[in-house]
Amino acid sequence: MLRLIGNPEDITSAINDFRLSYHEDFTRVRSIAKAYLASSAPENRATRLAEHMHQALGNWGAGLRKAPVLRPPKDAAAKLISVELHHRLKILDESRLTAFGLDAIRVRAFRPTSTFSCFITFDQNLLGILHTLADIFFVNNTNVTYPMKALLLITGLMPALDSQVRKGLSRAGLAGMSGTQFLLPSDASCVLGQRICHLPFWVGHCWQEQYAEIQYAIAQSNHPTLSTEPGRVFDILLFMQQDKARPQLLEFD
Repeated sequence: MLRLIGNPEDITSAINDFRLSYHEDFTRVRSIAKAYLASSAPENRATRLAEHMHQALGNWGAGLRKAPVLRPPKDAAAKLISVELHHRLKILDESRLTAFGLDAIRVRAFRPTSTFSCFITFDQNLLGILHTLADIFFVNNTNVTYPMKALLLITGLMPALDSQVRKGLSRAGLAGMSGTQFLLPSDASCVLGQRICHLPFWVGHCWQEQYAEIQYAIAQSNHPTLSTEPGRVFDILLFMQQDKARPQLLEFD
């Protein structure tokens, strides 16, 4: 079970100290993605989303060093018009983290607001979407990091497992996050597949259980609109707590 242990001032400080351009990229692209997901004709919104996704993912490191190369926006737009893909992304966007939690014995559980009722279906849909996003936006991408960043930008569902967030999870006490290469799993049978598929439930439970404290800290920050973006909030907190010079904010019990 993931618990919030940082005080409100530390949470507010982490949000404010997170790079401003990253905040701006997320806010801009999420707004465009919401319009895309809400549209009954995704082809009318796909080009703009692809262009801004390309810019934000580039700002977040895609195409640099060992990061995957971005496909041209027109290539991504040609796939974002898919009605099936649009529907699958919309389901994840509508679920949000408030649809996921843990039961009395700390086993993952769907809340009444969830559009899912079967864990196998959820796991397959989530991992399948990550593979699809890897193909849409990148050339020969095999790692989890950037498809998860793309999913975060479009749906806000959950933190993206980049190196900083993984270090934040390791500091919180989650085993299996210290490797250097995290290949996209094909199913939830491996450790990484389990980590990815369980993360929304751990984070969703923490968001629900400590909602008042988190909302207070967000309201005191320079970015109050994050109050409706739990996936992004935990992405920021885990990213920032990888710095051991900062107070620890989250831990696994």
